[in-house]
Amino acid sequence: MPWFGWVYLVLLALVGLSGLALSLRAGQSKLLALARFAAVAVLAWGVVLYVRDAGASVLFAGALFVSVLLLAQKSVADARQAQDLQLDRAGRAGVAINGLLMLPAVAMGALAIWSSRA
Repeated sequence: MPWFGWVYLVLLALVGLSGLALSLRAGQSKLLALARFAAVAVLAWGVVLYVRDAGASVLFAGALFVSVLLLAQKSVADARQAQDLQLDRAGRAGVAINGLLMLPAVAMGALAIWSSRA
């Protein structure tokens, strides 16, 4: 795997671990926090499948779909919380960038599914 693949995987791991830690510190549901962390792990697995050109199964496609739903819900909740806390521009940008970091992983996972069907 090329170096930029490893860098992106480390970035995804940091985002996932920080989200897990912040959710648990805020007293949110442990099950929901672990599900969101698992969703980030599915996205990371999609990056690995894409970079290795390994293709993906229907089971992975279902896991990717559920992961996208969980992370979309988290992004909406984060944006709502940022609005409630009246964060400044830099804080709102940080919340947005955190959600946007997942988009390339979603695309790579989808491409891994597509390449296995082509």
